This record gives sequence, C-alpha cells and structure tokens, in this order.
Amino acid sequence: MSERQALFITHASPEDNAFTIWLGAKIAAAGYEVWADVLRLTGGDDWQRKLEDALRNRACKVLLVANQKSVEKQGVRNEVQIASDVAKKIGDSSFIIPLRLGPFETPFLIAQAQYIDFSHGWSSGLYELLSALQDEYKIQLSRDPSTELWRSLQAMHSRKLEQRPEKLVSNWLRVRKLPEKIYYYRNDEVRCNDVSLSLPWVAYGDGFLTCEEHPIPGSRNMSLSLALGTGWSELGIPTTEMRKMFANLANHGMESFLKSRGLQSFEMASGQVAWWFDGEKPNTRLTFRWGELKGSRVLRGISEKRKLQWHFGISSRYHGGTLRYFRLRTRLLFSEDGKTALPGKRTHRMRKSFAKGWRNARWRDMLLAFLFWLSNGESIIRLPLHLKDDLLVEVPPLMFVSSVGISEGHEEESNEEETSDDYYEEFTDDDEESDWEEED
Repeated sequence: MSERQALFITHASPEDNAFTIWLGAKIAAAGYEVWADVLRLTGGDDWQRKLEDALRNRACKVLLVANQKSVEKQGVRNEVQIASDVAKKIGDSSFIIPLRLGPFETPFLIAQAQYIDFSHGWSSGLYELLSALQDEYKIQLSRDPSTELWRSLQAMHSRKLEQRPEKLVSNWLRVRKLPEKIYYYRNDEVRCNDVSLSLPWVAYGDGFLTCEEHPIPGSRNMSLSLALGTGWSELGIPTTEMRKMFANLANHGMESFLKSRGLQSFEMASGQVAWWFDGEKPNTRLTFRWGELKGSRVLRGISEKRKLQWHFGISSRYHGGTLRYFRLRTRLLFSEDGKTALPGKRTHRMRKSFAKGWRNARWRDMLLAFLFWLSNGESIIRLPLHLKDDLLVEVPPLMFVSSVGISEGHEEESNEEETSDDYYEEFTDDDEESDWEEED
C-alpha cells in the first residue's frame, strides 16, 4: 500500500480556520487521513517540519482552500510551489485540487486544475469532493481513521454546553388564522359586473383565485382550509397546486403589507425581494419589548469611512403544511443617497466585510426591533387578503426551548462603534481583512 494516503489542506490562516476545521473533521470522519496547519494548535515545536514532511512524502492530494485572499498569501504560494514540485515528481497532474470558496485569480501553477465549488454551500461542495475522492481519484481510506484530533480542534473554537434550558428565537412567524373562504371569478364575470380586484389574486384558467369577496352571480367559493387539504376538484385543482397558488396569494399579501408600511423593495441576485428601511424611515434606535424579549437596535446608519448608508431589511416566504408560517431572512443593503439600493459586485463585497463582527444576538435583536416596529408593538400582523377577514400572523417569531444552553463567552462585537447619535454607526473594519458573507 502506498505511503501517500493523506489529504493535505493548505489555506490562509487564520481567515479560513473555521472552514478548514469543519472540512478536516468531515473528511476525517469519512475515513481519510488529514493534515493541515491548524494541527499546530495542539502544541509542539516541530509542527512546521511535520507539515512539510506530510506535504512532500505523505500527501496523496493537496486541497487548496481558494479565494482571492488565500491565493495571494505568501505561505499558501510556498505550499503550492512545493505541491507543484511533488506533482511533477510523482506524475500526478491533478495532485492539487482547488476548493473554491469565492472568486479568485488562478495562480499560474494551478491554472489547469479543476476546482470543486464550495461557494454555493459547504455541504454541496463536500458531497462533490467526497465523490471525486472516491470515484475519480480512488483515494484509499486510512487504515486507522480517527476524528479525535478534529473533534478537539472543534471544541477549542466552540463555546461550552451548559446544563440549563435556553430559549431560542427562530425566524418563523406562525400563521394564526387564514381567511375562511377562497373565491374563483371568471374574467367575463368580473367585466360584466364592473368589479375591480384590489387585493391579491392569482390567475387560473380563464379567471382568478382570490380571498377577496364580491357578490358576483355565478361565482364559486370554497372553504380555504378544505381546499388546502383536498384541492378544489370542481375546478380541477389538485392539492399540491392549490397550496402553491395560496402560497402565492399569501406572499403577495405580505408584500402589500410591507409596502403599506413604507418599506422599499429591492430584488436580490437570488431573485428574492428584500424589503428595507430607506432614508425616510426612523433614524433613531428602535426599542422592542415582548415579555422577556426586550432590547433596542439601530436599523439604518452611515459609514463615514465609506461615504455610504447601510440599511437593514428582510425577505419573506410563506410555507404551508401542518405548521403554516412565514420564514424571514435578514438582509443588509447599502445606498449612497438613502433611497437607491446599490446593486452588483460592490454590494456583495460590502456585505462580506461590513458586518463581519455582527454576532447572532445582534441579527436576532435587529429582526425583533424591526418586527416590533412593523406590528406597532402588537402581537398580530394583519395581511390584507380579504376586506374584513385578514390573514393573521403572530409576532414575535416562534420560540423553542433547548434542554441545554451555550455559554455566552466573552466575545465582543468587533468592528462596531456607536456614537452618541444613534443614526451614525461607524465601522472601522478593513475590507482586506474581512470574510463574512450574508446567508442567502
């Protein structure tokens, strides 16, 4: 059996440590021997010599964590040069496998290498990598696979579990009540009766489905709950199609409500629409209080460094089934004038750097402050699907209780400095040292 059984991960420490530790644990659990410079965290004075020996004599493949920052690091370039020399020595043209975490200019030495894409999700990238290692490259598993070291590294970078219950706030808004009925109007019926639909509707056949009620002779209606459970056989609409069409209605209802509150819409690169606080919205700190949930946050501000304004926003999507809810995604947008969101690569780059130090607690509290403002401090949001029988959505979001909690630790939110004027939140992070990307 060949002595070359190790997968060597080269990366730009410390920016890519989290990914390297995650990846190392996953492929070690799959049965492969893994080497990476994060191993030095276990102590010892000869880690550098051991790493070079592993690269020159034990590595069967080199996994290059690739983004523009990493490929420009001199340490990474040195390891790529050694790996390139080893590849020539052992006659393996695919010895170096780039793992694409983001856009990068390919170094000359790996210009022909075929990368594996992790930029659209670590899980999908891992699946592709493991498939390639097994099916394409036929990499042998280690004789004695062990994940103990990688579990230890994970623990060093994690907070401790504590035996205490912890309340977790989700980003799901539960639907409390649906409109009672759904109606179907044909186009000619609407025209003949001079009716204009002012609330959300979806086209079907030669007419419309809506929850808006009009006394039109010959129109048909059905219990909405029953239609969502069995479909509408009279119209030939199966259950799955009925649920999709109502989801469309519900999403339009949420959009109408957000627009009525004065929020602006912006289409993200993914096609989802973000609703955001523009320059006309409150420029002060917003407070929220729902029982034990209380706090305050600023939802828009100015970066004097970049001469830009930043804006908090959300995207929303209805989900049906046993539990009906709207799932919210937090968004961060930028503008020069407070009114026009900036599109394109510049915004993507800003998202990666601007909020690198924002922890989960901050995003949670920003969402809660947003929802408290949106609902005027009430526990219900009313979405206009019917003139009198609204779709009712509960706030705050659904909460769950875990039997164990995570220690708070002593981390401070980096790169945020709030001045006495709450509108101005200045960030001093360096774009060249930031690697956060908003989840999409």
